[in-house]
Formats: sequence, C-alpha cells, structure tokens
Amino acid sequence: METTNKNDFINIYVLKTLNEIKDMVKSNIKLESEKEKEIDKKMIIVLNDLINANFKNLQKDPKGNLIYTLLPIVDEKENKKIRLSLALYYTALYYDNVDLLHDLLKENIRFEESRHINLQYLDKSISSRFERKKYIETIKTCGYIFRNFAKSIENLTEKEREQYIQKFVKLINLKYDSICNIINKKQWYESFKLEHLFEKENLDTFTDETYIQATDEQLNLINCSYTENCSKEVRDRLNNLMQTKGFSNNLSNFELMMTLYTDEELQSLNHHISWAISNFSETEESLNKIIDFIKRRPDLATSIITISKEMFMKFDNFTLIELCDKYVYPHNIEKEYLNTIVKFLKLKIALKKVLGAYDPKNTQEQNGSLKKKLTQHKK
Repeated sequence: METTNKNDFINIYVLKTLNEIKDMVKSNIKLESEKEKEIDKKMIIVLNDLINANFKNLQKDPKGNLIYTLLPIVDEKENKKIRLSLALYYTALYYDNVDLLHDLLKENIRFEESRHINLQYLDKSISSRFERKKYIETIKTCGYIFRNFAKSIENLTEKEREQYIQKFVKLINLKYDSICNIINKKQWYESFKLEHLFEKENLDTFTDETYIQATDEQLNLINCSYTENCSKEVRDRLNNLMQTKGFSNNLSNFELMMTLYTDEELQSLNHHISWAISNFSETEESLNKIIDFIKRRPDLATSIITISKEMFMKFDNFTLIELCDKYVYPHNIEKEYLNTIVKFLKLKIALKKVLGAYDPKNTQEQNGSLKKKLTQHKK
C-alpha cells in the first residue's frame, strides 16, 4: 500500500493554488509563455513559504476531517482578499513592478471592479513612462483609461505596442486637464468616463492633431465613436471636420452618414437621427423609407428607433408618424389593439394629408439631394 507523502500533497496543493491565481490573472491580462514559466517558479517558492508557515494551523470541516489550507476556511471575504493579493503579486512579479504595487496600495488604489481586476496598472512598459507621483494621481483620476488602452494593444508585437504607448503617453499628458474637467462636470453620468478615449481603434482613427485641438465635446465624440469599419476617406473627412469646423456630433454609422449628408448637413444632425437611419438601412427600400420619415418628423427619431423592423415596414410613414406622435413607446401596443388603432387613424391621416401637415420643408430639394447620394452609395 502506497504511503502518504506530505510533500507530495503540498506540491499538489501549491500547483492547484497557482493555477487558480493564474486563472484570475489570465482573465485580465495576456501572459507571454516563456515569461509565465519564469514567474511560475518564483510564485511556487512564495506559496511553499506561505504553506510552511501556516500548515500548523490545521482546521476541520463540519464532518471533523482535517483541512489543509493556507486560507481562512470560514471567512469568505478574507479568502477573496488573499486570492486577489496573490494575483496582484503574481502580476507585479511578471511586470517586474513590485515597488509600484506597494505604492499603489499605499494610496488605496482599487484594483478590483465588478467584472475585472485592473492588473494593467502594473504594466511597467506604460507606468515607467510617467513620474511615479504623477502616475498614481492619473490612475486615481482615470485608471480605466489606462486599463482599456492596455487591453486594446495586448495582441500587438512589441514594436507595435511601443509605437502606441508613445502616442498614448504623449496625448494623455497633453489632454489630462481636459479629461479632469470632463470627469468633474460629468461624474454622475457613466458614459462620460472617457474609458475608450485612447483605445487602439480611436488612436488609428483620430490624428494627433485632432486629439491636441479637441475640445471637451470633441473628446466625448472620440470616446463614444465607433469607426472601426470606416474607410480612410471617411476618417480623413471626420478629422478635417473636427479640426476646421469644430465638429462634435456623436453620430451612429459615420460611413453611412457621410455618404448621405454634406459637411454642412452633418453639423445639424444628431445621434438619435443617425441611429434611426442606420438601424433601418439594411435594404434600399427601408433606407429610403426611414430617410423620408426623418425628413417629415426628425423629432420622432427617438420613438421610431424603438419599433421592430417588421413593424416599421408593415405600416406607411404617415401611420408610423401618428403612432410615434401619440405613443411614447408604440412598440408596446398589444397586437390586438394595434390594428384597431391604425384603423381609427386613417381618417385623421387623410385629413392631415389634404392640409399638407406631413410635408417637410424644402421637400423637393432634399429629396433630390438624398436620392442622388443614395444611388451613388448603392453603386
């Protein structure tokens, strides 16, 4: 019969604990294989030391069986804190940044959030570009910007990462006061955290000059923009608009909006209108229909976006206008009542048509302009 070897058990326990720690780390940052093996060896020594110091305090489970653990068995909060501490220490070893970890903890920097652990704060390739006191201050103010930037470039080569890091450090230093100003004004509103401001996609889209000249409103536009699939022509046009015209409208689907509208028209467009047009742009028929709807009642863009595409195509625009005008959430109308409501609206619609209530201003001019651009877009 094989004899029990305490050292074998400890080795198994250490490896299991190490894997659990690494699961936490790997769910937040990407580890390079060779470096990971090197840090694993260092961490095994740390865990062995902890076990040797704590194994004398054996505990029992409810059935009276001995439990070998270096963690408290009943205090889940303390258990969680220790595992987080081990994950932080593993990361600090990986980045050769243990001193920074100590300094951040002394300043009560919170690493753990509801969905992730901000291990990116310890990335020495970024933190070393800042004076230590300034780095800690910036992390306190907008650490999430650092986290999202680091995640956005984690799959790049070392040379590519270096190029983006240089750009990031330059721009965040130049715009730090503006970032603080926006946060202080909008701290109650989650979308103004600017957490996407310097992600790779945005650094690819917006030039250094656009960032440098950007007003607070334009920084919000950059943060909220989705331009990953935009052509170079559209990106160039957007940068030019921001630099020369002070453009700051956060629009949905810039590629489509810039196909349909002139620079002057884009200045008066808002997000809800662009969102509505983009949402119903899958076919030429639905795109033509939503453009006509918006021209007649741009104020109903927020309401029309709530209805299904099936409902949008089922009813003519006059009916949709009346439904959106009468009901804040027309999509919530129960089906058995919807047809009855539409039937009652027909007389009202016919009368309003005669009175020209649905005719948009300058209809002929707008129709000609948009149809020409739409034809070019479809080609």
